[in-house]
Amino acid sequence: MSAEVHDVVVIGAGPVGLVAAGLLGRLGHTVALVEKHPNLYNLPRAGHVDHEVVRTLQLLDCTETFLQDAVACETYTMRNGKGELLAEFPWASEGISGYPSDFMMYQPTMEDPLHSRLCDDPNVTLRRGFQVRDVVPGPDHVEVHAVAPASEADPYGPARAEESIVLRGRYVIAADGGRSLVRQLLGIERYDLGYSEEWLNADCRRKRPVHLELDTGQWCDPERPTTVLPLGRRHRRFEWRLLPGETAEQMSDPAVAWELLARLGLTSDDLSIVRQHVWQFEAKIAREWRHGRVFLAGDAAHTMPPFQGQGMCSGIRDATNLAWKLDLVLRGVSSPALLDTYQPEREPNLLAWTRLSIETGKVTSVLDPAEAARRDEDFRTGTAMPMPEIPPLAGIVRPQPGAGELSLQAVVRRDGVEGLFDDVIGSGFTIVSTVADPASVLDSRQLEFLKAIGTQLVHVGGDVVDVQGKYASHLAARGWEVVVTRPDFYVFGGGSLAELPAIVDELMRHILV
Repeated sequence: MSAEVHDVVVIGAGPVGLVAAGLLGRLGHTVALVEKHPNLYNLPRAGHVDHEVVRTLQLLDCTETFLQDAVACETYTMRNGKGELLAEFPWASEGISGYPSDFMMYQPTMEDPLHSRLCDDPNVTLRRGFQVRDVVPGPDHVEVHAVAPASEADPYGPARAEESIVLRGRYVIAADGGRSLVRQLLGIERYDLGYSEEWLNADCRRKRPVHLELDTGQWCDPERPTTVLPLGRRHRRFEWRLLPGETAEQMSDPAVAWELLARLGLTSDDLSIVRQHVWQFEAKIAREWRHGRVFLAGDAAHTMPPFQGQGMCSGIRDATNLAWKLDLVLRGVSSPALLDTYQPEREPNLLAWTRLSIETGKVTSVLDPAEAARRDEDFRTGTAMPMPEIPPLAGIVRPQPGAGELSLQAVVRRDGVEGLFDDVIGSGFTIVSTVADPASVLDSRQLEFLKAIGTQLVHVGGDVVDVQGKYASHLAARGWEVVVTRPDFYVFGGGSLAELPAIVDELMRHILV
């Protein structure tokens, strides 16, 4: 049995674990990523990402291949059983992160480049085929015990005996899914928001172009609520709610999926089914996201219905929130108390998205015809209940309007190099001023602190050209001359250039805990 020492051990190589390991490795920390599947899990689960997640993929140099297949849909449409329009949501608008607001994608096209990047990162050790058996917290590290079962020879490799390893990490991120073994081992309970439905999912590969009456959205038909979505350019997803009396076993029969697809005018000449599965949609949240040196992230910490496409996106937000805080703690800039802000910052946002997903599901999943008729009338008359709003981030932000919102990323140019801000300037903490060099109003103590946390000081309008004019207009709309942004793209605060020293001092009080 071997023992290895790492800064962080990440359990689970799904999207959340891959992003967490990638961000930490990129920051120079040693990471062990342990995953039970011996090979890439080359099937789709999530189908939607938003502009914030794509900006995270940009940090990891993983957007090029992904964007070749992802589809930025123009609208998301909800129609009733008669085909009447209930609601339409624009998806083609440009998000503040420099990309279209929403993409539909085939998940392996996102995971493959993430996995390849980790394989090329000398800071990351990937241990595939190892099942975690125990997690043992210690005073200054955590032991992760894992076993690779014995296997017989097959076309993918020779036979091997059972192998046991112990991975030691100063911290552990458990991104091991909704049935998280780590959560169970630590005795962490979840609270239930009271949503439970079963839906049949059929992910299909297109054999030829298909034309559907509804391309992207929901048939809110009480006879059979149905979801129709593209999964990138070559695949499609279809989902149908199970009706009373139907079981997962009978709905898993391929003949059932083909019968339902036929109602949409589709046959095996149009599609092949890549995966057919009955999913249990639920909304459960762990009561404790941090247990000493162990953190839950993604589905291990929370699950939600898919009606807003924010399950995986929320998990990746967990990873970005944790990565920059662990970086500061591991480098000795901040004390471990900084990590106590993880759940208080993430849970309100997660809870808001979960409630919005539940309310959307209540609209789309109605089975009672009379209730569906009332719903349709509410949409026609504009009296439908407003959906819950997503609040700005609270926590390590200033108490002011605009703080806690996502920061702008637009095209800039410096020294003849033109591109999106993060590619040209870099990432991490940033201070952007549209009137002067931010360093010109800061003293040596403040500059030393900003250097320690890896801050980019940028004068847009000086040596950095605001190619599209977006930074000037964006800050002016808020009455700001300067904005301070966190490594996870959220605005810490802003104001006039004269106010910058006080803003930096406030950031210092949050970070140097």
